[in-house]
Amino acid sequence: MALIPKNMDEVTTAWITSCLGQGKLKSIELEPMAEGVGMMSSMSIIHLDWENPTDLPTSLVVKIQAENDTNRGVAQQFNLYLKEVSYYRDLAPQTTARSPKTYASNIDEDQNFFLLMEDVSDYRMGSQVTGATFDECQLCIDFLCKLHTSFWDQLDAVDWLPHMSNSENARNMVIGCEVGWNQVLEYFSDFVPDSINARRQDYIDKIPSLQERLDQHPRTLIHGDFRMDNMLFGQNPGHDPLLVVDFQGPLKGNGIHDIAYLLSHSAQIEVRRQHERSLISQYVDALQAAGITNYTLEKAWEDYRIGVLYCWTVAVVIAGTLDPSNDRGYAWMSKMVERNGIAIDDLDCLSLL
Repeated sequence: MALIPKNMDEVTTAWITSCLGQGKLKSIELEPMAEGVGMMSSMSIIHLDWENPTDLPTSLVVKIQAENDTNRGVAQQFNLYLKEVSYYRDLAPQTTARSPKTYASNIDEDQNFFLLMEDVSDYRMGSQVTGATFDECQLCIDFLCKLHTSFWDQLDAVDWLPHMSNSENARNMVIGCEVGWNQVLEYFSDFVPDSINARRQDYIDKIPSLQERLDQHPRTLIHGDFRMDNMLFGQNPGHDPLLVVDFQGPLKGNGIHDIAYLLSHSAQIEVRRQHERSLISQYVDALQAAGITNYTLEKAWEDYRIGVLYCWTVAVVIAGTLDPSNDRGYAWMSKMVERNGIAIDDLDCLSLL
């Protein structure tokens, strides 16, 4: 098994060769990925120059632990690296919901890790700052239907995948929300509704009950960070309509959490307001077409409102514990907080506490 590089300087021609186990490289060139992409990790495109013609790729993407101490610490606290390596190894082969192909991976007991993946940089990355259009939301719902139906009530034996509730991950979310709220107010106060801030302690106290309501049968695989910067939209012949990356936060629970996350964090506000009911109907119809008839539209809407309310916990953990000094990171975090707060007010979600 290939050694784990501690930084990008350790990604060498010899290391790539050891990962792939074939071919002979003349040289490689690393191209760091855009600032703000993969905030919890460090990522680069590797351009490969082979000595002889080969059917091996001419470029790959390498993903390793974050260089930023704050972000890396959060990733380790929530076992994000272990979950991502485990997803690509154990679960990705079981679904038609497409993510990049993985050529090699490894993780150690200190949660140093790497993923060597297919380069899909010719896809168009979604923008959480711009926000998802209606067409983009429809593609995302199609993806989630494939992902969720693949694992519907089939995850009991997957030990590394935590539950939405009553797990270490769940407890860390409560702690992260309580600790992070002040930083959210410091950096993002213009986007925090007074109605939510006035219920601060009440909200924090009720997080475990919200988690439990999103962790009822039937359970499936939740992506856990289903936002636009993790969406890659096909734009060339032969492309899939949508690839999704960054499986660092998967959970067992109600798949509607991913829908709520997408629409309350990433969808353009007017798109959500005009189309959220039809998008949820699209989701339920697709489940029924796949033979899943025990989840009604009425129940999905009820759970969706709970999911939108719980997504505030996620927004506070992200915006309140990560380093907001990165300009691009600050831009999408502010949009996330703003959209989620507006959605909570629009849907009268605080009445669910």
